[in-house]
Amino acid sequence: MKLKDFVAKGLTVVNDMGETRKTSEHSIVFPNGWVGSIVKPSDGSAEYSVAVCDYNGYFNWNVLRPFGTDKGVILCKDEQEVCRALSIIEMLNNI
Repeated sequence: MKLKDFVAKGLTVVNDMGETRKTSEHSIVFPNGWVGSIVKPSDGSAEYSVAVCDYNGYFNWNVLRPFGTDKGVILCKDEQEVCRALSIIEMLNNI
C-alpha cells in the first residue's frame, strides 16, 4: 500500500468543535476516530514521524506505546514504513 492509497480512502469529518477535518498527505482521517499525523522534517532528512490524535486534534502520546514507541510517535525512514504506521492506527479500536 502507498500513502496515496490511504489519502484516497481517508475521510472528511466534522469534529465536536464544528471544525472540518479532511484527509491530506499529512493527516489521514480514519473511521475509528483517530487521525494519523505525518511530519517530514523541513531540514530535508529522510525520516518521518507518525503520531496519532483524535478528530478534535488532541494528540494521544500513549496509544502507540504498545507498538514499540517510547515517545508516542513512530519514526519512519520511508513511505513504506509510514504506511505500516498508518496501518496500525487504522486497526486501533474506536475511541
